[in-house]
Amino acid sequence: MNTLLPDLVSGQLSLVILPRGATRLLLDLVARIARGAPLRVLDGGNCFNAYIVARELARHTQDVEAALNRIQVARAFTCYQVLSLLEDTPDDGTPTLALHILDTFYDESVPLVERERLLAHSIQEIRRLCLRASVGVSARWPKVDLPEAMALLQTLERAADRVWRLEPEQPAVVLRLF
Repeated sequence: MNTLLPDLVSGQLSLVILPRGATRLLLDLVARIARGAPLRVLDGGNCFNAYIVARELARHTQDVEAALNRIQVARAFTCYQVLSLLEDTPDDGTPTLALHILDTFYDESVPLVERERLLAHSIQEIRRLCLRASVGVSARWPKVDLPEAMALLQTLERAADRVWRLEPEQPAVVLRLF
């Protein structure tokens, strides 16, 4: 199983910043955790794919169904829903992975000041969950190099205890002979 991503540490907020298209690494992490423990997945990027998780689980355990049953999934499609989802999440000690939650905060139809306010409250809720369990958050690099999107990402980075950055691949340089 791919172990590029770290194990979650109890009481700490771990942040992984990924390029677009690297979601498979997160699903492998979900499978790795679910093999032995319950896991809560809060999906803000509409990226959770149970089929991929089940295939990865099948490579490492006979009881795929039991492992899948240990995973609770909830989705949010707006930054307002992310905050609501986090507020409704009990701090019961269950490890939590929040997948690509910043995707919802990159929505330019919501005023920046409102997105910043919602993100600040969301971070408070994530910190609340960290008090009793391990929490991992993933974020994708913004599609475009917009200063406000990068500022949101930096806000989340500052809140994290541990940060891993997987940089997007740079396009190959094409050498011209003539």
